[in-house]
Amino acid sequence: MKVEVQWKKLVKPSVPTTNNRQKWKLTSLDQLHTPIYMGIMFFYRDNAENPGVDIPQRLLQMEESLSETLSLFYPMAGRYIEDDGCFIDCNDLGVELVHAKVVGQIDPILHGDPDIDLLDRLSCHPTDVVGNPLVVIQVNTFECGGLVISVRFTHKIGDMYTMAMFINSWATACRGNADAMVRPNFELSSLFPLKELAVPNLGPPPIGDKHLIMSRLRFSADALSKLKALARDNAKDSMASDLGPSRVEVVSALLCRAVVNICRHKHGERRTFMVCITVNLREKINLAIPANSCGNLVTAVWVRSGQPTAGKIELEFEGMVNVMRDMIADAKTKYPRVADGEELCSMVGDSLAEFLKIKARGEDCLFAFSSWCRFGLYGNDFGWGRPVLVSTAPGNFELIILIDDEESGGIDAWITTDEDKMILLKQDPEILKFTS
Repeated sequence: MKVEVQWKKLVKPSVPTTNNRQKWKLTSLDQLHTPIYMGIMFFYRDNAENPGVDIPQRLLQMEESLSETLSLFYPMAGRYIEDDGCFIDCNDLGVELVHAKVVGQIDPILHGDPDIDLLDRLSCHPTDVVGNPLVVIQVNTFECGGLVISVRFTHKIGDMYTMAMFINSWATACRGNADAMVRPNFELSSLFPLKELAVPNLGPPPIGDKHLIMSRLRFSADALSKLKALARDNAKDSMASDLGPSRVEVVSALLCRAVVNICRHKHGERRTFMVCITVNLREKINLAIPANSCGNLVTAVWVRSGQPTAGKIELEFEGMVNVMRDMIADAKTKYPRVADGEELCSMVGDSLAEFLKIKARGEDCLFAFSSWCRFGLYGNDFGWGRPVLVSTAPGNFELIILIDDEESGGIDAWITTDEDKMILLKQDPEILKFTS
């Protein structure tokens, strides 16, 4: 499909940022993230009840509501400054809004494997955050009246929780409900002041000459119920006394089992593995965190396996469920005990430093994923209905992102990996059994 950029403009807050809010200090947790651009994409079919869509009017409505939203989320319209301790200069230079026209229909994109090259062209962004907009939004209009809205943002200004809050507020304003927008809080630096941590920046792993592709695996609500039942039936005794594994735990366990087995068959039975998941700390700590806090308040929870037992290469599903549950349960026990912000930053930094040290050896099969479930992503109605699909934007490193389909109760796994691994993953009997 041909993607033709029609215009680009900087959208500034509708109300200028006051002098006392000109400098937004980053936290020690923000410092751990490299200024790469993450991304999310929303796909909308034309509303059949509203034929003859006025595209210019829609774009104007989105632009004006974006400006209104930025008056609350004012750091998003600033610029990242590396000097003088690293901070966001809240100078109201604006976020970039791009309109692109797509020659084609939206339906082919919604079915089958994603075309990573096409998705890249639908979600363009700078390669370097310094001096560039912190948020880049591309609105793609199709001949059929469908829309794809891409939101790219640098990890320096926040995690996915932060961006979900921002996008939801923008959609709310675009529907004409500005009074119902979430009121964000930008005061985490008072709890986690910038402090030099003995941790290298958390950047994407090098891919060398690998050619990465994306794929979407769909787990229905029925498949998730069967996986949870299977895990309970084969669980160790400790699981029988609780509510059992979560949807995220069983999906990640099934995928991880398949990836680890692929690696072990390729590298030999002595291959160990590391599992890493990003956890939202807002729900895990007992510190007095302001409501709707924006910024990075996440940690990477990980575990490293020992060598498989003699003569046994294959890892079983129930074994991986136990690994996932133990890892997450440990985080649920450890982080609520944190006494203050400094202790939390040290705990997150020390864990990350140890993870990077082990990963650098290159001895393990690494499985990294992030859950974007429970963020209400399918609720982002800009005035022409809910999205029919929500996906991650393409990235240049291997990762699995889980996004829940709130209407069906299922989960979509958006997988970015090399082509050989993807082929084997999609041929795995257990994956075939539980996906559609």
